[in-house]
Amino acid sequence: MFFFLVCHSPIGKAFTEAMQHSFEHTIDELIVIDVLPTDTPEKVSDFIQKKWVEKESPEQIVVLTDILGATPSNGLHLWLSRNPVKYIGFVGINIPILLSAINHKDENIEVINKRMRKAYIDGSKQF
Repeated sequence: MFFFLVCHSPIGKAFTEAMQHSFEHTIDELIVIDVLPTDTPEKVSDFIQKKWVEKESPEQIVVLTDILGATPSNGLHLWLSRNPVKYIGFVGINIPILLSAINHKDENIEVINKRMRKAYIDGSKQF
């Protein structure tokens, strides 16, 4: 399974570094698209397309973004509207969700979805 993290720069890079610290190696299944303030949704969509093709156009993916309605999310939704790919998507990305996703990368998309939803709830508690 491939995980497309589409968010405002430098959030994607920071999440990648945190994940690599936890796993102590590069995570090839995590594709990060860090969106700059000058990027347009069309440019984001084009970049996602390029990365998707580089990964041999998988039929199923998990997509994650930071803020619904912002340029990263809008570019992601534009790309999704143009491509016949089965996906699950999450907004408001956090480390527990991403760790859960990567830890269950070999499961089917429904299991990954269930695990990520649990991580979202469990990782968002007040203490």
